[in-house]
Amino acid sequence: MNRKGYTSTNILVRCDFNMCFTFALIGWEGSAHDTRILVEALRNSSLKFPHAPEGKYYVVDSGYPTMKGFMGPYKSARYHIPQFRMSRAFRSENEVFNYHHSSLRSVIERTFGVCKARWRILQNMPSYSPKVQFKIIWSCFAIHNYIRRMGSNDLEDLENLEDINKFQEGERGFEDDDGESSFVYSQPTHEDTQQIIIIRNTIRDQLSNGYTS
Repeated sequence: MNRKGYTSTNILVRCDFNMCFTFALIGWEGSAHDTRILVEALRNSSLKFPHAPEGKYYVVDSGYPTMKGFMGPYKSARYHIPQFRMSRAFRSENEVFNYHHSSLRSVIERTFGVCKARWRILQNMPSYSPKVQFKIIWSCFAIHNYIRRMGSNDLEDLENLEDINKFQEGERGFEDDDGESSFVYSQPTHEDTQQIIIIRNTIRDQLSNGYTS
């Protein structure tokens, strides 16, 4: 049972800017916190989570911690794009960063939205066993990737049928590389966390200067 009062499955995914799923961890209960699932993916090397190269990072939402390899938004500041449509003026430098962060991260929301619009079973899963439900989700993700990689652009057709954006709201991971991962997870240090915060502040300042110059 999730926090909204109905049963669901919490899924950790990674996607590229072509809206393809490049990693998925399926099978956690809907009540599990996002951070708990991420930490499990990082600690369990058999899941082969694709770690960000040194100096790179994932753009993640506020449900995940800002730490080495993962850059979240500033809290206590507007974040979602619809909020900025109501009032376009930025109230702080943090909002400037959050606006661009949200614009980049929207690809994952759109990817989920396309999947749910294409396969309605994902919106209202029948009462199959969890194992069968997980296989259905895997199948939808796999076919979605095939369609995207074959160059079929049916997004306009889906958008004509319904508003994709309204859907934005133990299994193995998968990725393109089948090789063994040599990465060993270690708890992020205070220095690691401070470093990513410094990088985030630098990006924020550069973006803000672009709006004031």
